[in-house]
Amino acid sequence: MAGPAKGAGVAREDGTGFNYYGERGAGAKSTDPSVIDTVSGNRASQDRGSPWGAFLRSRNLQKRDRKNQQAKTRWLPAPDELERLVQNQGLLWTGFAFAGGILIYSLLPDEPSWVVLAVLCVVICFPATVRNRRSGFSKIGLLLLSAFTGLCAATFRTAAIETPRLLEPMTVALRGEVLELQHRQSGKRLLLKASAVNGRIVKPGVFVERVRLRVPVNTEVSPGDWVQLRARLFPPMGPVVPGGYDFSFRAYFQKIGATGFSYGPPKKISGQPPTLIRQVERHIDHLRKYLAQRISAVLPDGPEKSLSVALLVGDRSGIDEKTEESLRAAGLAHILAISGLHMALFAGGAYAVSLGVLALLPGFALRWPLHKVAALLALGAAVFYLLLSGASVATQRSFIMIALVFLGILTGRRGLTLRTAALAGLFLLLLAPERLFYPGFQMSFAAVIALIAVYDLWRRQQKEAGFSSKPRSLPARLGVSIAKWAAGLFVTALVAGAATGIIGAYHFSRVAPYGIVGNMLGMPVFSLVVMPMGVLALVLMPFGLSAVPLKVMSAGLGMLIDVATFTENLAPDAGRIGTLGAAPAALLMAALFVCLLAPGRIRSFSLVPLGAAITLMTLSRAPDIQIAAAGPQLAARDRQGDLRLSHVRKSFAAEIWLEGEGEGLGAIKSRKMSSVQRRCDPDGCVVLAYPPNDKSYSDPIPLKIGVSKTVQALFEDCQKADIIATDKIVPGFCQSSVILDQVIREKRGAVSIWLEPSDGSASGWSGKTALERATNQRDAIPGIKRVVYALPRLPRPWNRPGTITRASLRSKAKSSAKP
Repeated sequence: MAGPAKGAGVAREDGTGFNYYGERGAGAKSTDPSVIDTVSGNRASQDRGSPWGAFLRSRNLQKRDRKNQQAKTRWLPAPDELERLVQNQGLLWTGFAFAGGILIYSLLPDEPSWVVLAVLCVVICFPATVRNRRSGFSKIGLLLLSAFTGLCAATFRTAAIETPRLLEPMTVALRGEVLELQHRQSGKRLLLKASAVNGRIVKPGVFVERVRLRVPVNTEVSPGDWVQLRARLFPPMGPVVPGGYDFSFRAYFQKIGATGFSYGPPKKISGQPPTLIRQVERHIDHLRKYLAQRISAVLPDGPEKSLSVALLVGDRSGIDEKTEESLRAAGLAHILAISGLHMALFAGGAYAVSLGVLALLPGFALRWPLHKVAALLALGAAVFYLLLSGASVATQRSFIMIALVFLGILTGRRGLTLRTAALAGLFLLLLAPERLFYPGFQMSFAAVIALIAVYDLWRRQQKEAGFSSKPRSLPARLGVSIAKWAAGLFVTALVAGAATGIIGAYHFSRVAPYGIVGNMLGMPVFSLVVMPMGVLALVLMPFGLSAVPLKVMSAGLGMLIDVATFTENLAPDAGRIGTLGAAPAALLMAALFVCLLAPGRIRSFSLVPLGAAITLMTLSRAPDIQIAAAGPQLAARDRQGDLRLSHVRKSFAAEIWLEGEGEGLGAIKSRKMSSVQRRCDPDGCVVLAYPPNDKSYSDPIPLKIGVSKTVQALFEDCQKADIIATDKIVPGFCQSSVILDQVIREKRGAVSIWLEPSDGSASGWSGKTALERATNQRDAIPGIKRVVYALPRLPRPWNRPGTITRASLRSKAKSSAKP
């Protein structure tokens, strides 16, 4: 019996017709690409000329439909949902994989070998380029390739940055070129490229390449100027607490080998003529100073003037601490970062003005596409604002996003999507992979991705529900517009606050508990009054007509400050929550992104990382002992479980320790150790550190910390103290449980110690010498649960000790002086 003729269709219930050769017949009506891909994907494995081919293809389609129906009745994602997750957000997941590769690099115990990277390249690239019969290139292989690319990018970047670093403090006379001048609340910071030290020309490898210095407030220099000064230099500081922000990490990738302060303002000298880039930077700096002076001449002294200068020019040095603290507690501190909202208002205003002006020219409007010309002009305005505001990481991200939006107008495509956010992130990370660990980068992209995902979901739901029709009457349309605007503002504050709040809690140990209230009350004023008037003032400033817009802007900022003060008073503790670990923060972010980005029932899987994060936060607790990387400063818990400080002078370490406890520097005096907990004499101190207070024991036994200042006290502490913290070298026969001497503290940095709950027995040491414990690391230390150091056992390039010393400078100077 002959089979059907070629071209005859096989009828199906859904109206789809296929012939036996996998070709669409005359009766075919379906254009579903999933059906076409499913059938055509199996053509190679089925007999085209046999009636069984169509039968098998029909069975495959029925099987897939059955799986989708079964998944709808279970807590499982349907195959269609998994396919949609990969297809619609492929570039975004590629960006996540690239960032994951950078994260893997940072977690490695040592620098990866080039041989290992070459082998991994072959192993990963092969499956990534093998075509799958049904879905083209292997998507998992491509994600692995993206992660490997991120790992390689971070490795190459670290190797290319290698630069000399300072090993010990020193006082030197410097001469060099000013690369950057930053305005800070505490003063000004200068980035100097050293060309001579102590009167001798610097050769590569002899001295550090760049130096970051605090200079007096009256310093008047610009990028490209050549200066000479006398400065006190120190090696870049490492993390103050284990897991804390590593300042040496950022300094390493900026090629900064030393930090310090200058003795007096730098003196300008003649030097090499500036390059073209330096000349542009100098002109931009002069323009920023000129605009700041014009704004200051119009507005009276006060926080409104300082905020106006910060928003329009990027100079935040005039903002007082009280105003900044109020904005931070109210969840409005993001207005100080020149980010997406500022760029959108500035460039969007330029686009609207350009479009309106061009529309008034009939001859031009009839011959040229107005929207595309206006997009080009607005893109130029965005470039100007990027340079004017200082080009921070958040500003760079917002510029790339707005540039992609305008490029979408030029090409007739939608610009603001998850793909554009992914492209912006990939571009910035390819240039500098270390930006992944900057708080500003994390908060900026987390907020943007979350907001785009929420509004995409909102738009799809409205479209599916048929809410696209608008009311006919004008009052009804006005009411719907106001309701949508208010709902959008609430959703924006909620989603952006959740995304940035997790990151802020991890980096700064604080959140904005009433941030939604602050944003709902303050952002309308900021968006409708402050920024539009600021942009108008910049436009009218060349014509001398900026006074009125600036005064309206100042009035709006006064209202914004009142909103921030009101919201701050709602939270007496200013949102301080204590320490949030890296693992709970990462799990919370994973739960948020899975909930926002995943389709269908896959969103339910966000409960897994959410539950794990809550479990970790419940089980974790703050350290019982904190010891600084150098000096006698430490903190330990008293009998009631409160963390007490050995010294109450203000320091950065004390501030970080108190933030971990949910306190501010205002509580530093009340946190001083009592004379019972800390006993001192000229040879040193003995500090009592109490373990967690288990209610079953009324009197917990403390551990003894010996802070030795002399050799005699050190020998005595070795016999009696459980923990030794000293700036001297401890002999090998010392029997204390934990020894933190000069060698260990220089190599491993600050220390956090967790104690076991007291069992009522006296605290004692292990009874072994330091040499014996070094050969048997598995022995548990009585009373001590965990010891965590700030620096790893094998230092990474940014943690390695420097090579520049006073002796090396003298020796190299003598060798260079010889004929």
